[in-house]
Amino acid sequence: MTWKQILKAPLRPLVRPLLDRLEAGSRAQLAELAGTITALGAEVADLDRSVTADLDELAKRFEFVRKEMLFELRYGKREVKVEGSDHEIEPRILNAKKWEAMAQAIRLNLGAGHVTNDGYLNVDARELPDIDVLADVGNLPVEKGSVAEIYAAHLLEHFPVEELRSVLLPYWVSLLREGGEFVAVVPDMETMIREYAAGRMSFEELREVTYGTQEYEGDFHFNGFSQESLRALFESAGLGETSVRVAARRNGMCYEMEIVGVRASAPSPE
Repeated sequence: MTWKQILKAPLRPLVRPLLDRLEAGSRAQLAELAGTITALGAEVADLDRSVTADLDELAKRFEFVRKEMLFELRYGKREVKVEGSDHEIEPRILNAKKWEAMAQAIRLNLGAGHVTNDGYLNVDARELPDIDVLADVGNLPVEKGSVAEIYAAHLLEHFPVEELRSVLLPYWVSLLREGGEFVAVVPDMETMIREYAAGRMSFEELREVTYGTQEYEGDFHFNGFSQESLRALFESAGLGETSVRVAARRNGMCYEMEIVGVRASAPSPE
């Protein structure tokens, strides 16, 4: 036995418990540190979720403000005019006899163009044959809450969606009496996309129906609809009982759908 071993032998009983206590203390401190790190990790994760949620909400508010500013810059407080008109049109009754005959149950065919209907007062911004009322669709010579039905065939796609949502649809709905119907015929985009994908519709047909023939100023399309998106627009404007009367109906190169909504509540008194 060396002299070092002789010196260590009496110290072992004293050193071993001390080392054990130091080791136990270190383990406890490490465990406490690990718990602290875990807790900090959870707090950081909560903070990250909170910051992400705040940023998402801020982004939504910013986008809302951006859309509102752009909408006001484009439309402001002016009267909405039918697309393509370069001056304000003073509403004018062209067929007084028909107007008087329908006074108790006014039915309007908006943007009738050359496709008029004897059962409606045909409205257009152009003084075409068989047009009964000369007016912009955003400035009609009828009182609020007085119209039994508004029919609009291939009109809605000629307006930007925000103009429809914020101005035109609420205006048209305000003209309807309680139980009055708003009927729209629009290109059936879902059907045409399927037909194009299946090779049964050419690209030129899809392009023309989607964007308009563009032969004159008012012959451009700003918008397209699915059944779901059009229902949502109707409901946001105050129309209930929305239903699709027909879909995938062929009309020339276009597939179209017809949807109806009902004004459930009476107009608020002015």
